[in-house]
This record gives sequence, C-alpha cells and structure tokens, in this order.
Amino acid sequence: MLFVCSYTGPTPACLTWDVVHRKVPWGLVILMGGGFAMAEGASASGLSNWLRLQLQSLQVLPGPAIVFLVCLITTFLTEIISNITAASILLPVLKDMALGLGIHPLYLMLPGAVCCSYAFMLPVANPPNAIAFNASTMKNSDMIKAGFILNFICVFIMTGLINTLGVVLFDLHTFPEWAANAASAANATTVVLQTFSTEKLVTYS
Repeated sequence: MLFVCSYTGPTPACLTWDVVHRKVPWGLVILMGGGFAMAEGASASGLSNWLRLQLQSLQVLPGPAIVFLVCLITTFLTEIISNITAASILLPVLKDMALGLGIHPLYLMLPGAVCCSYAFMLPVANPPNAIAFNASTMKNSDMIKAGFILNFICVFIMTGLINTLGVVLFDLHTFPEWAANAASAANATTVVLQTFSTEKLVTYS
C-alpha cells in the first residue's frame, strides 16, 4: 500500500512522449512500412507476376547463369530503390520462379537476398552512401565508378559462393520436400482459380 499511495503527487512516467519522439528512429519505421506497402502494390498491380513471367524465360540457361543474372538484376535494382523494397518485391518472385523450374528455392533466394545489400553506386541507394557523399567532396561520377566495380566483384563472388559453399551447406542440388509440397499447393490453387474463372465466364455469357 505504501507504494500505491504516494504523498508527493503523481510519479513521473518511465517513458514519455518526448523521449519516444526524440529517440525512436521514425525514418526506419517509415522506410520499412513503405517497403511493405510497395511490395503489396507490386503484387496488387500485377508487377510481381510480370517480373516472374519475364524471369521464367531464364529457364533455358544453366543454374549458375540464372544465379548470376538474378544477382545482377537485384544488385542494380537496389541502386534505385531501398533494399527492403527490393527484397519485398523480388524474393516472392524468386520463390515462385524456383518452384516453377523445379530447383531449390534457396538457390535463388539466398543470393537475391544478399544482393539487395549491394548498393554501392548512388547516394540515394542507402543512408550510409548519402552520409559519406555529403561528408566528402566526391562527385556522383566518382561514386558510380567505384560502386560499379564493387557491384560486379560482389556479384561474381556471390555466384561462386552459392555454387560451391552454398551447395555443401544447404544441399541446393536437391529439391526439398517442403518445396515440392508448396509447388503442389500452388498448382492446385492455380487450377481452382482457372476453373472458377472459366465457370464465371460461362455463367455471364
């Protein structure tokens, strides 16, 4: 009771709005929320499906070539949008693409996720680039030249690692059972949706 009944009036709160307003990184919260919103917009607008269809044309290539192109596309895409947004848009597309090709989903998703952090060319690519650019006398062309070389070096390293160390650690040459179940469920859902759409067209006609 002595702790409940105070003689000095109301005790100050442990956490006030002023502290929250000053200490919480609101920019990070807005950045993450914007990334998820853009990913949802890409899905609702059909952009994710369009990207998946475009990437399906890579199935004629060998696995290492597909990984190299996925890394290259992801690396240069993350130069103009945030890494959170790039990952939110591309990872579901890479998962569906891997299931469609019958390869281990991690074989494409792991390098895709890592390459979302290869933002070395532009100041707007990520906050550290902007801080370094503003604190120095370098030009945009200087950062682009250095970042372009770094991007290609990292893409080649990532392609080599996923095809050597990644195969050993994650058994990427084997199509996992959980991925097979996911592919079967996705195919069943597609058949149901196509059947439903056909029935609606017949009913309306």
